[in-house]
Amino acid sequence: MNIFGKLLPTTIDFITHRSFSMTIPLYDLQKVSRVHVVDNSKLALDGNVYKRMPRIIHCYKKNNNLTRTRLTAGLGDKVLLAIKGQMKKAIIVGCRQRIRKPNVPQFDKNNVVLIDDDGNPIGTRILAPIPAFFRTRGDLAKIAAIATTFV
Repeated sequence: MNIFGKLLPTTIDFITHRSFSMTIPLYDLQKVSRVHVVDNSKLALDGNVYKRMPRIIHCYKKNNNLTRTRLTAGLGDKVLLAIKGQMKKAIIVGCRQRIRKPNVPQFDKNNVVLIDDDGNPIGTRILAPIPAFFRTRGDLAKIAAIATTFV
């Protein structure tokens, strides 16, 4: 058997069965992303030491002109979490990014703050720094009021 007969099957196997990903790097969080809850509510303190980390199960952010929901959520977006066997709403206050965006602070963890159905934070204090633009957005003013540090 010649040398081409030996090389051809392995080359075809490599082409059809790639061992690397072709997806683009994400700027935002997506479904099933693990997050840290950074407020001082009872559920947050128990949920961070529970056997499973809290995970995002739904993103509430809408596209600009479409009616379907996006698959990703960024800073200041509302998400639904699975924490300690319960479903709770939360706001993303810190997002670890693979590629840095201009004029957006970079965090080392994916942080969220739990909120109730009215948009009020459940905890009374936020234990991590949050972005400074939360002070200027009206829907996030309640979260900025209980924050201790801004970035």
